[in-house]
Order: sequence, then C-alpha cells, then structure tokens
Amino acid sequence: MNGTGETRKTQHVVTDWGNDARSGFRKKVVVGQHDLHTRDEFSDEALAALIERHPRELTDFCTMGDLDEGADSWRAGDPGDLSGMEMLEAVRAGKLWINLREAMCVDPVYRPLFDQMMADMKRLNPGYKTLNAESGILISSPTAQVFIHSDVSETILWHVRGKKRIRIYPAAAPFLTDERMEAILHLEQTEDLPFESSWDDECEAVDLVPGMFTSWPLHGPHRVQNLSGMNVSVTMEIVTPESLLKNGVLHANGVLRRRFGMDPKSTEAAGPGAYMKLVFSKMAKKIWRHTKPMPKSETTFDIDAGSPTGFRDRAA
Repeated sequence: MNGTGETRKTQHVVTDWGNDARSGFRKKVVVGQHDLHTRDEFSDEALAALIERHPRELTDFCTMGDLDEGADSWRAGDPGDLSGMEMLEAVRAGKLWINLREAMCVDPVYRPLFDQMMADMKRLNPGYKTLNAESGILISSPTAQVFIHSDVSETILWHVRGKKRIRIYPAAAPFLTDERMEAILHLEQTEDLPFESSWDDECEAVDLVPGMFTSWPLHGPHRVQNLSGMNVSVTMEIVTPESLLKNGVLHANGVLRRRFGMDPKSTEAAGPGAYMKLVFSKMAKKIWRHTKPMPKSETTFDIDAGSPTGFRDRAA
C-alpha cells in the first residue's frame, strides 16, 4: 500500500496524496509526493536531448536580477549553437532559467507521463474536472528566482531536481486586487505583481525537494527562490470550470468598467449572475480583441558555459 490508500502500480506518478491534501486541494496550499525524480526522462542525458529537439519558438532562455530589482530585471538570451549538455552546464554554473513550454504535452517522450499525472490527479480527487491543461519543464540555476506573479489558471508545481522555496500569498489585497487581476485578464499587463518584503510575514512557504509537488488556490500570488543545485520542475497550468467562471466574472467586470463606465462590485463566481457574466465575457472577447503584453523579449545576452554567470552580455 502507499500514501494514496491503494496498491501502487508501476505506471502511477503520484505516490502519496493524503486526506489533508485531498480535502484541501484547490482550497489551500497542499503538498503531495511523486516519483518523477526516479525516471530516466529527467536525467541529464534526457533533458539535454529534449532541449536540442524542443521547438525554439516554445523555449525561453532567461536571466534575472536580485529580488529588489524585480521583474524589470528579467531578460532573454540566445543559446546559439550550444549542445543541450553545454546548456545544462551553463545552468549549473550561472544564473539562468530555461522554460521548455508545453514540453510535457507536445513531446512524445514526455506526453505519456503528463497523461498519467493528469489521470492520477483525477483518480485521487473524485469530481475533479479539467477543460484544458498545459505543462512545461523548467530548468534553472541554483541562484535563479521567479518574481512574484499570479497565474490566471490553476497551477500544480512538480519538483524533480535540486531544492527550491516557493512562497504563496493570499489571493486578496494588498497582495492581489480585483482591479489588477482584471488588468491581467484584459492583457493590459503581464502576470507580474508589485512586491513588498514585509509580505513574507504573511506567506505560506514550502521547501520543495525532489519527489514533492504542491498546488494552491486560483490566482494565489507566488514567488520562487532556488536554494541549491540545478533545479528541474514540471509546471501544470489547468483550466477548470471553476477557474473559467471566476475569470469570466472578473473579465466581464473589466469590460463593464472600461467600455461602459460602470463600477461592478460583485466578483461572486456562483449563481445565474456569474454565468451571465461568463457569456458576456466570451462575447466581449470576440468584439474587442487585445494584444497580449509580452515580457521583455529582446535578446541581450548569449549563453556561455565558461562564464561565472552562464552568459555573456551583448554590447549595447
């Protein structure tokens, strides 16, 4: 028997999902256990091969500044013709963050794992329904971090290698306001949020080691700090009927505010009024299209495994 209360089968990814996790899933910060860290798909050799074959248009190579510099210090780089293994060495030595977007969904080696992870979560959480899910792989340096932000979808973070700390803040003012979430949903800004160091007194911090995964309530602001080793994590961004409805209500409120000069107060995601707002939101998106704001995408550095930072800045 395992922590899920049933005999473990080889193909299962989730190895422990206790009663507290089941009852708190999507309502609070919860933690479970998995076995991805034991799988060959996350060895150096497998990850290097994935980096080389994954579409470059779905891959981000980034670095960032210190905490007090915030999201404005985030910038993009170019790996050139480095091999996957050379890029892993640069990540180990420097301050880099590689995002293989959608890798778990589109790569034939990793797709079976993704399917099993989703099947496990549905099996262990009766009634859990998903409308859409995207899943990528993050590979980052021991000193890398991700600044505070709020995801529009429900999120599960599966940690595979290294050690990191995730701090999760309440999805309420002052950490996140309805007005700011409206702006994110209206594509007026990225998902990045302002940050005050005093907020750490009110966060819930989880130290993740290989074999742990965590999730938190929809829109919960969070930031990530790597603590040691080259970090490898799998991210899942999931659309559920509940998240679709909540986002529809907030988006509709934004339309009423921006297009009609109204001041809607209710963000309640239940009842006939909420569903009317969802329908209105879908109609509004067809009528008023927006261009998504992109993080800084100008290439400002080249990855260099021989540099202490793992990269060389390009001349201005």
